[in-house]
Amino acid sequence: MGWWKATREVVQCEWQLLRDHPRLALACAGLLFVPALYAWIYLYAMWDPAAHTRELPAGLVNLDTGAHYRDRELNLGRDVLQAIERHGQFSYRRYSDAEAARRDMRRGELAFVLEIPADFSRLALPGERPGAARLSILTSEGNNYASAGFARRFAPEAAQRVNTMLAEARWDLVLSSAAGSQRNLESLHAALADLHQGAGELGAGLTRARGGGAQLASGSGAAVEAAQRLRGGAVQLVDGTQQLGGGVRQAAGALRGLEARRPAEADLAALRQGARAQAEGQRELLRGLDTLADGAQRLEGGLGQLKTAADEVPLFGARLVEGIAPLAEGTQLLGSGLDRARDGQARLLQGALRLEEGVAGLADGSLRAAQAVAALNARLPDDGRLDALAEGARELVRGHDALIGGLRQLGGGVQALEGGLARLSDGAGRLDTGLELLRRSLPLSVDRPEGSARGLALSVQPVVEVVAPVPNQGSALTPNFVPLALWVGAVMVAFLVHLRRVPEPLAGHPRLALAAGKLALPLAVVLLQAVAMLAMLALVLSVPLREPAVFALTLATTSVAFFAIVWALVRLLGDLGKVAAVLLLIVQVSAAGALLPIELSDEAFQAMHPYLPLTWVVRAFRASLFGAYDGEFWPSYLVIAAVAAGGLLLGAGAGRWRPVPVAQWRPPLDIE
Repeated sequence: MGWWKATREVVQCEWQLLRDHPRLALACAGLLFVPALYAWIYLYAMWDPAAHTRELPAGLVNLDTGAHYRDRELNLGRDVLQAIERHGQFSYRRYSDAEAARRDMRRGELAFVLEIPADFSRLALPGERPGAARLSILTSEGNNYASAGFARRFAPEAAQRVNTMLAEARWDLVLSSAAGSQRNLESLHAALADLHQGAGELGAGLTRARGGGAQLASGSGAAVEAAQRLRGGAVQLVDGTQQLGGGVRQAAGALRGLEARRPAEADLAALRQGARAQAEGQRELLRGLDTLADGAQRLEGGLGQLKTAADEVPLFGARLVEGIAPLAEGTQLLGSGLDRARDGQARLLQGALRLEEGVAGLADGSLRAAQAVAALNARLPDDGRLDALAEGARELVRGHDALIGGLRQLGGGVQALEGGLARLSDGAGRLDTGLELLRRSLPLSVDRPEGSARGLALSVQPVVEVVAPVPNQGSALTPNFVPLALWVGAVMVAFLVHLRRVPEPLAGHPRLALAAGKLALPLAVVLLQAVAMLAMLALVLSVPLREPAVFALTLATTSVAFFAIVWALVRLLGDLGKVAAVLLLIVQVSAAGALLPIELSDEAFQAMHPYLPLTWVVRAFRASLFGAYDGEFWPSYLVIAAVAAGGLLLGAGAGRWRPVPVAQWRPPLDIE
């Protein structure tokens, strides 16, 4: 029988078990997803724990009583807790009772407690020695070791935050003091310059004042002479005041007589009414003359008509005409006389109107004159005021006498002022010299630190440059945990087939054909496990794949390599090989450097590190996912491929095949 035919018969025999035992096929199908499910449960739980620290409860206790520091009242404990709460790293709970917070921490209700003692501000502000003030952080490793680890990492962070706040506050105080000193110094320089200028101006002013004092002395003598002449004028004013009083009294009597003789308002009203009536009569007369003139014209017209009619009368017509002629002439004379009368009456009416206006003006003028006389009479001073005016003039004379005496005293004071101004001028010169010396002695500026308070407190800022970046902790754990899940899957696949038994009819086939036939089903299962793992990582957890094809190749080759190791161990040791596979996994977890750098492990593990397949699998995963190890993927991959080939060949050539009667050929798992 040929090799290919023998291999096909072995494969058909294994597949026959799946067909005859549906539960075995179901278990085989379930094993496809065991590594992916195993990896998903672990990675999902550990995907990004730092993003959930806000849910971790932590107690805050502030017992700080504050302190008075350089004219400021400060409470650093309050400020520290406010800054920590703004940062929001944990779920903080405030406590006023420190014992209550410790009790909750011991019960496991809090991950840790930050306690600020009562003397915190008093010891921290002066900075007399390192570590004078303390922050107490209490935690319980027995309750949860990971929570205690967070507390240990939080302690230096809180201390650094407090030290930064203190350094910034101190530098702010230094800069404020330096800025204030600089401003004060500048103000002092400006004030000294002004004072120096004022001293010079004072000296010049005192010199001018001495000249003015001499002029004042001469002016005071002239003032005495002028005051004497002014006294003579005041004496004359007294005489004039007496004469004025007599004249005012006479004028007041005349005004009172004039007011008594002024016409009454009723007489003025009657005069105004008569002038108005005369003007109105003249208007009526002019209208009557107009009426007579119209009648004369009509009479003249009627006589003309009568004369015409008389000419037509027989016998007496001529006499009538003769009689009418004188009447017509008289009518003409009447008309011309009426015209002259109308003209005269019109002129008479104009005169009457002007008379009316003159009478009204005269009446109004009389009233106003009477009112003016009354007002003038009311404003004239009475005899008491005139007497007071005369007495004031006499008092003015007496005041001039006192003024002359004062001016003579002023002359003596001016001489004393001149001597004092001379001494003051000498003092102003010495003051000017001293101020100039002080101005030159003062420094121009204060030696003030440059920069800001925050810049001086945090003058160094670390910058971390990351190569081969990893987005989160879950992605970082993928190269470590996925190989473990694939190893578990490979071990579980080893329970699906008899790796050392064959049916008796197939026992005579070649060893390689038997091995190839036995490996067909488990290799197909582990490759499908790799596919399920890839789908879970890419579609469920959305792990960013830097090189998807290379990563998929690594998954497939790793699955084959791990099963090849289990295959070789089982072929060499039997079922103890499966136990050895589990033990080898445990050793590799510690010695492969998957969870911690290998340099942190024991020397024995460091010695085994280069010879373990998991070491190279982790390196290959990290290189394909993140570009780690400077992107050197193929050396690690070749080691994995060599392990896979070596394991398959070793398992194919090692051990013995055990024939089993066909009647006893059953699945290796008891699943019925």
